[in-house]
Amino acid sequence: MKKKLLKRFLLGTLVLTVGIPSGLVYRQYREDMSLAYQRLSSGAQYIETACGPLQYTEFGDGAPMLIVHGAGGGYDQGEYFARLIGGNYRWISPSRFGFLATPAPDEANSSLQADAYACLLDTLGIDRVGVVGVSMGGPSALLFALQYQQRTKSLVMISAASHAIPSRPAVLAALFKVFLNDFIYWAMVKLSPSGLLVALGVPMEVQKQLSAEDVTQLHAFLESIKPMGARRNGQLLEQQMSEYDAGQIPKIQAPTLVMHAPDDTLISIEQGEFTAKNIPGAQFITMEKGGHLALLFTMNAGAREKLREFLERYNIR
Repeated sequence: MKKKLLKRFLLGTLVLTVGIPSGLVYRQYREDMSLAYQRLSSGAQYIETACGPLQYTEFGDGAPMLIVHGAGGGYDQGEYFARLIGGNYRWISPSRFGFLATPAPDEANSSLQADAYACLLDTLGIDRVGVVGVSMGGPSALLFALQYQQRTKSLVMISAASHAIPSRPAVLAALFKVFLNDFIYWAMVKLSPSGLLVALGVPMEVQKQLSAEDVTQLHAFLESIKPMGARRNGQLLEQQMSEYDAGQIPKIQAPTLVMHAPDDTLISIEQGEFTAKNIPGAQFITMEKGGHLALLFTMNAGAREKLREFLERYNIR
């Protein structure tokens, strides 16, 4: 299915470049990319920490909350989900290793990534935080809660990986690298946003049932991922970042909430069930449907409200 979908995207990209005067295509592409890169540079802060340089953003007042973005992300995706969740918090959203302007150390792994979060908090003068891990931000969020027990007020895992993801077959790995090209991703958004969303874990049957508000939210999310090329290095690290000793997570003591949809085709609900089963006392909320991006949709507004209640219970002073 994924092979067929990616071939369709590549064929569509060819049609776009041949069927429309190339100068017009290139001009629109360059204008869109220029705006995307300007957005990234204007919204970020850079900081030197004991663990090395790191890009991040922060906003809001109140109890500090660390949000860890997923694949295709960066500080901006963390901010996107933080604003979706809402609440009276000081949100801190770093770019993980290899994403946007945060460099990746040699032999990067999620344990080192968790240390980098702690170094960021040290530099900002923050002792304890609530932690929210989204998608492939899950492993490093779990390891922060494990390695820094006394600094973790609560832990939330949203459609998040909890243990190693399977490696891609060679053909899919090659096609995936093509997907990480700025122009290819831009063309996908223009040609077939619905098909792209299937690749991002939102089933087509779900897309057909969405409200106009949900569709607008989804398209805004796709736009927010541009430029994809700036996220390439982090994307290529995700396999190794997911590989750690998941047998240690029963030692996590923080109050934990896990949220996942049964129709998530990008990160199986089994990953969320693993987290909930292995962290003592963890709560599990099954989002009705919506695939990997279920939290965005109005059909899961009740689940978002329960998330807010959980965060308030364990983080508001």
